[in-house]
Amino acid sequence: MGNTKTYHLANILDLKSNMRIAIDEAVQKDADGNYLINVGYLRVSTDQQAEFGYGLEIQEDAIVHYCTSNGYTNLLLFVDDGYTGTNMDRPALQTLIDYIKAYNTGKSHIRVISLIVARIDRLGRTLLGTLQFLQDYIISSKDSKSTVNQNKEDIDFISVAENYCRIDRNNPQSKFLLMLFCSLAEFDRDQIVLKLKRGRTARAASGKWPGGGRAPYGYRYDPKSGSLVIVPEQAEIVREIFRLYIEEKMVPQKIAERFGFCGDSAIAQILRRKTLTGCVTWNGEEYAGNHEAIIPLETWEAAQEELERRSSHRTATHYLLSGLVFCGECGAKMRYQMWTRGRPKLICYSQQASKASLVKDPNCDNEKYWADEVEEAVTQELFRLTYLGNTEKIKSPTGVNPIAVLQKELAAERKGLSRLYDWVKDGEEPDDILDEKIQNTKKKIRHIQAQIREEEDKATINMKLQKTRQILRTLESTWPYMTEAERQTVCQELIDRITIFKNGTIKVDLKLKSFLINNQK
Repeated sequence: MGNTKTYHLANILDLKSNMRIAIDEAVQKDADGNYLINVGYLRVSTDQQAEFGYGLEIQEDAIVHYCTSNGYTNLLLFVDDGYTGTNMDRPALQTLIDYIKAYNTGKSHIRVISLIVARIDRLGRTLLGTLQFLQDYIISSKDSKSTVNQNKEDIDFISVAENYCRIDRNNPQSKFLLMLFCSLAEFDRDQIVLKLKRGRTARAASGKWPGGGRAPYGYRYDPKSGSLVIVPEQAEIVREIFRLYIEEKMVPQKIAERFGFCGDSAIAQILRRKTLTGCVTWNGEEYAGNHEAIIPLETWEAAQEELERRSSHRTATHYLLSGLVFCGECGAKMRYQMWTRGRPKLICYSQQASKASLVKDPNCDNEKYWADEVEEAVTQELFRLTYLGNTEKIKSPTGVNPIAVLQKELAAERKGLSRLYDWVKDGEEPDDILDEKIQNTKKKIRHIQAQIREEEDKATINMKLQKTRQILRTLESTWPYMTEAERQTVCQELIDRITIFKNGTIKVDLKLKSFLINNQK
């Protein structure tokens, strides 16, 4: 036998945060010297109820088990965590597309030969989006009608849960079945959505409460009639809220404090709610409601005019240190407040009582400080700390990717677990012995996964450190040329907290400062 070099994913890939290696036994090369890799795609959306019972871990286990059972020697996973399937513009999916396009245009020797998903709806929840992706990036250009398709060969497409959902270059019928079942999947989904939408529209058109969320303040929902019923005590408060806002010109925060609401946003919601006039609004349409009105339409319209009038008088502000300054005596936040001749001061919220929830000590005796003087002191402190952006003393990375090493260990343990499950089916060892081996292997897998998460956290911190160092290195020279908004953004990026004490001492705490200092040692 000749010397055959073994290649591994960890050696040929530059992993991003949404990629990870699941199997890395060997990577083969084709006759043209291209690395042949298999990829899996995982996705969960932001709709946790829809995803219940089919999370990322379950999808990964299904894909890995399929690959190990079918002799795959490598597997690279692309993971979109928190992205809806109705939109194909997702970070990990775009990264996968970049790999495919790079090979097709001759910019890369990494060739994707198989794409595996746990279920077809993990790739996409719309017929057009899913089929367009397959036409553009999976089917070879000679078979595709897509003008953007540059694929030199088909990429095998496999859905673990739906074995008929695949593209097999040796079985043309599988393409037809894939498209057929994609169509049926979206048809079924659209039917459910349409029925729900029609049901709510019909309820609203008949004057009933369409549901979705709690009944608006001032009412309760009566399940027997399907309509809203007035709560007299709350209705009286609603009428008084409108009177205070329209006639007394009282600000929402003061109204909230008077009636015990959590903040001004709750009052604003009540003032904008047209349901209080006796109508039902649903999906952009307005219907006559079966419920009794709490306020007349004229009162609601007057409130909308007042809301618009007050909104037009607001001007955007870019105070340099907004949200970053705290009182060193009581711990409350400090706010900008306009003082004489348009010159603002920084004042402790405990002394203002404009927002009761922000008061820490009503007897706080901290001073009031000219905002421009505090801003100048903070700016000079930032300039002093620019030495933390120096990278001369920072140790260079070892070149070993700990995440790749751990992922290789994880793949080996998962392969071993897959073998144990096969032994259970074959009955090769007593159940109690196999069960102990399975539990021990699962424990090892959980431990490795925890180590990977820890290393990923370290990598995230390192990325933030690099960004912070870059800002600090050039801060003093670029500061004079920044706009007010840009300076505020820089302060928000760098500063964790500014504390002002009664003796005038100003303490500036940087985000990640401890990491920056440790790296200088």
